[in-house]
Amino acid sequence: MRIAPLFLIAAAVVPIRGTAQPVSGIVLEEGSGKAVPGAMVLLYDSADTRVDRTLTNAAGRFIVQAGAPGSYRITVQRIGYVDWSTGHFRPEAGGMFLTIAVPFEAISLEGLDVSGARRCETNLEEGAATARVWEEARKALAAEVYTRERGLYRYTLLRYRRQLDRNARKILDEKVEAWEHLREPYVSHPIERLLTWGFVEPSHEDNMYYAPDAGTFLSEAFLETHCFGLREGEGGRIGLTFEPLPDRKVAEIKGVLWLNAATSELEQLEFLYQNILQHREVGKPGGEVSFTRLPNGAWIVREWAVRGPKLEQVIRGRLRRVGYTEEGGITWAITDADGKTILHAESATIQGVVTDSVRTGPPAGPVVVEVRETDFRAVTEEDGSFLLTGVEEGVHLLTVQHPLLSEWGLASPAMLAAEAGSGQVTYVRLRVPTVTEVLDATCGGAPRPGETTAFLGRITSPGGAARQGMTVTASWALASGYTVPSIAAPAGPEGTGGRDWTIGRDGASATATTTTDRRGLFLLCDVPHGLDLLLTVRSPGRTEPVAAESVTVNAGVGAVVEELVIPAGSEEQEP
Repeated sequence: MRIAPLFLIAAAVVPIRGTAQPVSGIVLEEGSGKAVPGAMVLLYDSADTRVDRTLTNAAGRFIVQAGAPGSYRITVQRIGYVDWSTGHFRPEAGGMFLTIAVPFEAISLEGLDVSGARRCETNLEEGAATARVWEEARKALAAEVYTRERGLYRYTLLRYRRQLDRNARKILDEKVEAWEHLREPYVSHPIERLLTWGFVEPSHEDNMYYAPDAGTFLSEAFLETHCFGLREGEGGRIGLTFEPLPDRKVAEIKGVLWLNAATSELEQLEFLYQNILQHREVGKPGGEVSFTRLPNGAWIVREWAVRGPKLEQVIRGRLRRVGYTEEGGITWAITDADGKTILHAESATIQGVVTDSVRTGPPAGPVVVEVRETDFRAVTEEDGSFLLTGVEEGVHLLTVQHPLLSEWGLASPAMLAAEAGSGQVTYVRLRVPTVTEVLDATCGGAPRPGETTAFLGRITSPGGAARQGMTVTASWALASGYTVPSIAAPAGPEGTGGRDWTIGRDGASATATTTTDRRGLFLLCDVPHGLDLLLTVRSPGRTEPVAAESVTVNAGVGAVVEELVIPAGSEEQEP
C-alpha cells in the first residue's frame, strides 16, 4: 500500500489588476468600539460575485481591491458570530475608507438538538441545526484555503512513515525527515479527480490512498455527492458528519468534522475509506487532520495522518492484514513573510495586540510588551501587534511599558496573566495603562477611596533633568481632615519608591515633607477633591524655597501630574 503524496508544487499565478480601486477600512465591535482582528472581509460586486477577500489585522484594519468602477458591498465573517454585510457603495477614485461596526451577536453551538438532525441531509440549508454547524466549519475551512493561497506562512514539517501492528496501536518502524520552507503543510488532489477515480486508486505496486483537504469540503462537487448530519461528541464537541450518497460506487470517504461547541472553532477531521475491497481484513483505513487557528484569524493544518492496511496472501489465496502503513506530518515550525517564527513545537508563542488606554485604536507610538521576571520583550508594530516567541510553557504576567512611564521611571502594573503551551500560540489583548492606574497600584491598588485623586509631582532643572534630593513640602488646611498616606514616591521597575512623608503642622495647616529620589518624583495619594495644596521646594541644606506652587485638586480627573522646574543657578542636587 502506498500513501499518495499530499504536496503539490505549482507555479504561482498572480492576477493582473487593471483599474483596481482600493477599499480600506476598519472593523469595530458595535457599541464598544473595540477593533476586530482576524475577521474575514469579503468584497462582492453588484452581481454578488466575490472579487476580493482579506483578514483584518491586529488593529481591525483591512484593504481590498475593487476590480472596476461599480457598486460593491462588504461582508464581515467571524467564527462564532453572525455575519454582517454593509449596504452597497461605490468606491471613490483613488480609494476610500470605511468604518464598519459589526454587532456583537454570538452564535452558540452548545445545546443544539442533534437528535432531529441524525438523518443524512442532502441539502445543508434544509436542516437549521446542521446548517448552523456547517456554516461555522465552512468559515474555518475557507480561512485555511485563503491562508494557503496567499502564502502567508512558511512551514517546517516533520514528515513520517510508520509501520503499525495489526490493530494500529503500536509503531513497529518509523522513518522521519524534516521538510523546510513549505508553502503549505498539506494539500490534496483536485476534487474532480477524487470524485471521478475515487479516494483510493489501484496501483501495480499498492493502492494509493488520498486524503481530503479544506478545498475538498468547500467544493460544490463534494457537497452535491455527500450528505450531512450531526453527532454529539465528548469534551464539549459537536460533530458534522458526512458520507457519500448511496449511488456512489468509487472509493469514497465518510467521517466527522469536529467543532468546539463553545467557541464554534474547527478542531479536527476524522475520516474512513469505504467502497473499497469488501473484506474484513481490510480493517478501518482512514485518517485524521488537526486544525489550529492563529491569532490573526488564519487557519492552518497542524497535523495530519493517513492509514491504509498492509495485506498479505496466505493459504489458498486468503488475505490477512499484517499491519497498517501510516504516513503523516506534524507542523514543527511556522514563519511569516518577514521570517519571524510564529510557532515552534518546542516552545510557546504569545501573540497579541496593544491598544491605547481607551481601546479605540493602536497606541500613538511603539510600546514595549514585557514578560515579567524574564528577558522576553517585544516592541509593537504600527497596528499595535506584537509577537513573543520561544517562551517557556506556563503562566506569564504581561505588562505594557509606555514611553512616558519609562521616561519617568514608573512601573507598569501587571495587565494580564497569559497561559502559554509548547507548540501553541496564545492570543492576548492588552492596552496601555493610564497614569491613574499606575499611581493607584502604588497607593494600594484599585479601587481607591471615592472623590479622591492621586497627585504626582516631578522636580526638574530647566534642561529637563530630574533633580534628586530636593526637599518638597506640601501643606493644606488642617480643617480639611486630609491625612496623607505615608507613601511619598511611586513604584519603579525595581520596586517601591522607598520614600515616606514626614507629617507635621504649621499653624492652621497640616504639612508633609519628603525628599525626591533619583527620578525627581514625589507622590500624594488619595487627595480629596477640592483640596488646595501649597507645594514648596528647597535645595539640600537651604531654608529658603527655590520654587513654590499652589494647586487645587479638582474632581473629574483620574490623576494630577505636575512638573516643577527649578530656576537656573539654584544649588546643585546632592550626589
